[in-house]
Amino acid sequence: MPPVPKLKKSNTSGFVGVSWNTAANKWGARIRLGGRYVHLGLFKTPEEAHDAYVAAALAHRQPDDAPEVVRARLLARVLALYEEHGPSALSTRFLHRQKGQLYVQLRQHGLTQPVYLDELGLTDVFRAWRDQHRKYRGKVQPTWTWEQAVARAKEVTSLHGSLPTLEWFRHRDNGLTSLPNGVFRTGHTWQDLRDAVGDLSIGAFVESRNRMRWRSRPEACLSDFLHARGIEHKAGRRYDDGYAEVSGKRYGLYDLHFVGQDGRWIDVEVWGNLDALSEGGYSRTKAQKQAWHEGNAQFVGIEHNDCMSDARLTEILRPYIGDIAPFRFERPHDPVIQTTHWSGADELLATCKEFAARMPDGIFPSEDWLRKRGKYANREGETYGTLAHYVNLWIGGTRNVREFLGQSHASTTKWSPELALSRWQHFEATYGVSPSQCLSPGWRKKMPREVVNEASAIYAAASRHNVRDAARQGMLRHPVKWTPETTEAAWLAFEAKHGAIPSSFMSSVKRRSLPRAVTDEATRIYEAAQRLGMLATLRSRSRRSL
Repeated sequence: MPPVPKLKKSNTSGFVGVSWNTAANKWGARIRLGGRYVHLGLFKTPEEAHDAYVAAALAHRQPDDAPEVVRARLLARVLALYEEHGPSALSTRFLHRQKGQLYVQLRQHGLTQPVYLDELGLTDVFRAWRDQHRKYRGKVQPTWTWEQAVARAKEVTSLHGSLPTLEWFRHRDNGLTSLPNGVFRTGHTWQDLRDAVGDLSIGAFVESRNRMRWRSRPEACLSDFLHARGIEHKAGRRYDDGYAEVSGKRYGLYDLHFVGQDGRWIDVEVWGNLDALSEGGYSRTKAQKQAWHEGNAQFVGIEHNDCMSDARLTEILRPYIGDIAPFRFERPHDPVIQTTHWSGADELLATCKEFAARMPDGIFPSEDWLRKRGKYANREGETYGTLAHYVNLWIGGTRNVREFLGQSHASTTKWSPELALSRWQHFEATYGVSPSQCLSPGWRKKMPREVVNEASAIYAAASRHNVRDAARQGMLRHPVKWTPETTEAAWLAFEAKHGAIPSSFMSSVKRRSLPRAVTDEATRIYEAAQRLGMLATLRSRSRRSL
């Protein structure tokens, strides 16, 4: 039975459902049934009115529903919502928003989403709707069907002349990064997709700096690394016939060959990470190839991630080519960018140039603008996180992009440890306080906004380049804890240095004619003496010394 309603504070009768009717000069009784009030009559005493209320409550009392009845009612409500709003009404997000804590009641009675979908026979309906309405970062990302993947791949193939590689789809900001996973989720292979679109080639190639074409980005990166160091190399050839007999494969194919420092050719395999796509087949093939080359000093296997790092390749290839610094520089950005990033940077700079041309000022935007962070968090338009990622990875940041595009004038100060230290010292000499002191609440109120901004930039640069402690060691003034002893010492030192007491340097005339650092120092000493009640003593001592 539902709980008895509580008396309201405004109730004057002392009974629930009873109130004084001024017009009739009697006590009235009413009860709430079905969401509205029902009048029960007028009575001489509040007790009689209350008896009428109790009788009505007993007459209309509903017995507690059995669990199966509640479940049936809840399922009926979900079904009604589905018929009114469609499959979206079956989502937990939608049910959470319904009145009466519908989703909570469903859970309390064991009706989780899989259960109520099964009992209503709507599991397949909801799954089909969900697959077409998945969201990633706020955007609908439908699950690919095989037919959709083939249709979209045909469009891409018609534009490029052949079906691009897996890497092209996954690492381009083209809205198709989910297509490869869609293909494999439907039980098909990438070769199935090539066959379906009628692509007889081995896919779109990645071109390295020496105009050689490779089947993947890591191979092109390795080629650029060798080219920059004058190492002769060529595309991979087939394995010897004996490999087919041992492995059961029709043939094997190397990825690349290069000439070692002893003049012999070195065979190279670039190992990928394709087990998820081949259901373990790639690992088995890799193990067979490693076993075939066991004890072969003219073979080297390189992980695909290592091919995209100059440092890692230098370490891995040192036994074969020694230490050779890159010397073949053909483009302005070559000395700045890792040689393994040359091909990626060439393509990306062309993309950045096109992107900059679409901007109102023609300038390539900052990383914060691309990622919609900081002061650009609420700007209109899309987020270009993928572009920002590869700008940092391949080119070294937006500052380098602007420099290579001839837009370096749009970039802010390029900080270095030396510049941070120099600017820190100049700031102290100019304003009489260090950048870190200027950022304290007290100094922020005193200093002009542009000075505080300058201090903030210098402090951030010193912190970023780990020279903040070194800068503070050269401070003109360390933070002082003013005591009678330190105040007296500072007063006498100032007087000895400048030939007058600090208060003599605080007039408006002196402030206009003397360096600010001097007048500010005088002010700090004077204010400390004033706080400590030492002004009279210090002044008299100065007069006696004169």
